[in-house]
Amino acid sequence: MYNVLVIDDEELICDGVKAKLERAGLPAVGHIHVAYGGLQGLQAAQEVQPHIIITDMRMPDIDGIQLIRQLSPKLPRTKFIMLSGHGDYGYVREAFKYGVLDYLLKPAGSAELAKLILAAIAAIEEDSRKAQVMERSQLDEQTLLAARLNFLLNAEPGRSEILLPEMVQSWQTLQSYFPHPTFAIGLFNISETVFSTKDLTRIDACLNGQIQLAGYAAQLQILAFHDTQGKVYTVFNYAAPLTLDAVTALLRETVAQLNIDLPKASVVSISKAGHLKDLPQHYKQAQLAMSYRILLEPDTLLFLHEPPKPLEEWLPVRKDIDELRQAVETLHLARIHLWIDRWLPDSLVMRISLEQLEAVFDLIITEIHRHFNGRFMFEENELAQAFFSFHTLHDLRQYLKGYVLTAKQLVSESTSLEGAVISDAMSYVRQHFNREIQLAEVANRVSMNYSYFSTLFKERIGLTFTAYLTKIRMEEAQRLLKDPALRIHEISEKVGYSNPYHFSRAFKNHCGISPKEFRNTMQ
Repeated sequence: MYNVLVIDDEELICDGVKAKLERAGLPAVGHIHVAYGGLQGLQAAQEVQPHIIITDMRMPDIDGIQLIRQLSPKLPRTKFIMLSGHGDYGYVREAFKYGVLDYLLKPAGSAELAKLILAAIAAIEEDSRKAQVMERSQLDEQTLLAARLNFLLNAEPGRSEILLPEMVQSWQTLQSYFPHPTFAIGLFNISETVFSTKDLTRIDACLNGQIQLAGYAAQLQILAFHDTQGKVYTVFNYAAPLTLDAVTALLRETVAQLNIDLPKASVVSISKAGHLKDLPQHYKQAQLAMSYRILLEPDTLLFLHEPPKPLEEWLPVRKDIDELRQAVETLHLARIHLWIDRWLPDSLVMRISLEQLEAVFDLIITEIHRHFNGRFMFEENELAQAFFSFHTLHDLRQYLKGYVLTAKQLVSESTSLEGAVISDAMSYVRQHFNREIQLAEVANRVSMNYSYFSTLFKERIGLTFTAYLTKIRMEEAQRLLKDPALRIHEISEKVGYSNPYHFSRAFKNHCGISPKEFRNTMQ
């Protein structure tokens, strides 16, 4: 069983993440611990020794990156997942340098939390498998090479001098394995599964089959491996007369073959050609091209060696944002669709940065969520699809239009539900007014967000919840005061006031006269 530690300085968010993980019902997860704040998290992590830590990025006492810096040496096998806000992209990139497995945007839903926990468990199990193999000294040649490659590809520049002997040994190992002078590296995207032995084996077999068919066996050698994030990469090592064009042609055939048996289209990003020492740079080039997939011309083979220079002053300004906000407020689908088409056209390909595009995506999603403002109907539908899961601008546009349509349908459904909810709440108040009853209790009963329920109740009834409760109590008090056999302190208890003085004061504020004066008018 795997233990999880959730760290956040906001208790509500911390407890909410724990509750959502519990609802996910992952059989491999044992205890889920919580710590409120970075300092408490440091202490808890050292006591609990969790397998997985989910930590907030920004905390007042110690932030997420500082926390990971301190814990990583003490918990080398622990996997870290960060919780971040929409404006923390640069901070997230910094976090990845310190071994963060992945990140989640707040609020994180059960499904996405479960997916990343499973990915972390897969990574832990893969680490454990590799450690066992290393301890038994039974690493085969390719596993050893993959380990050497990952060490070199992810080495921190500032630690080069400390790790110099190991780095020299790694370069020497690779030099002895690869016989040819020219190198390139490719990143495959054929499934969402991380550390998939099946994916790795399939790619390796397919590539080697294509190499044999093309007659390149003497001139081209490959090494398929998982990187530290569980993604499948391949090093291509080749000699003249082969060129990078020949390698990419072979890759196209490989992807076409892979796509015959896969439900989703596969793609591969490829770096420039260079020397062995260029592999760390090539590794980053392949990552960059894959991350920019949505802004590249649709193809099974992706090339991008430098980020495109963004259009200056391209992002929506205040009047554009106001236009979107007004359309969302009324859920005017045609106007929203026009806005999406105007700001996300195919003509943006290779003309803007990924950050600019993500900012527009986040703007649209944020405005939709702002409109609902915590309505109960979004409890299970709260998360938008991850930005990096889209493959083309067309996919992104269609998703956003469908998202808005779903939102409008939910509004229509919730309008009728809201009437039933308020009716249920009023009935509950009439049945339980004779005891201490709070707004939070009733909101929880009808499964609605506290603040939204408060606003909705006042809109529908014309009174605040407290005012309505008082009204029901005073109406019952007036009825009971007509019975001369009942004493005022008895009536006070019957309508929910343990203190007769508080009852008398509330009665006078509501009716304009005291309970005793009201009773006298009945005689």
